[in-house]
Amino acid sequence: MVNELILAYSLPLVFISPAYAANASPLFLSNITKKLHPLDFNKNFFDGQRILGDGKTIEGTIFGFAIGMIYFTIFFFFDTYMNILHLYSNYLEGLLIVSGALVGDIVGSFVKRRLKIRQGDSLPVFDQIGFIVFAYSFYLLFFSPPLNIYPVDFIIYVSLITFFIHILTNLAAYKFGIKSTPY
Repeated sequence: MVNELILAYSLPLVFISPAYAANASPLFLSNITKKLHPLDFNKNFFDGQRILGDGKTIEGTIFGFAIGMIYFTIFFFFDTYMNILHLYSNYLEGLLIVSGALVGDIVGSFVKRRLKIRQGDSLPVFDQIGFIVFAYSFYLLFFSPPLNIYPVDFIIYVSLITFFIHILTNLAAYKFGIKSTPY
């Protein structure tokens, strides 16, 4: 009974975890590589503000995609060949989850610039769960809801857990000097 509950509550997080890997990994790259190229090519939008800002880079996006896909591939291998969890049926699922997470993060930066929120400052709630909403939405464009969970239930549950995970991991990254802000 307890094992079944643990499995039921952890599988949605394991399922969406490639999005976590894709979203978090560019931060590590920015700490080891100093010459990064902005994804918006330093261009401004119609409002005179940067389209995305310096925080979204070509290298970070590629690195996030690569790490997210490596992470997914490891789970996909175990899921497919060892018949453990039955989470994924094909590689496109990983491409959608990882791409959706990165697009969600980029959209968040775009919205923050339109709201004149400075790079590095927080847009509460969207900063914590926007990437998850996009990752899951991209997935649902081509696949049925995973794990027989109604999409609204899935997104509410994963978003609530992710909200707190995001806050705790950002605080830890700040304490360890990986991030310059605790949010």
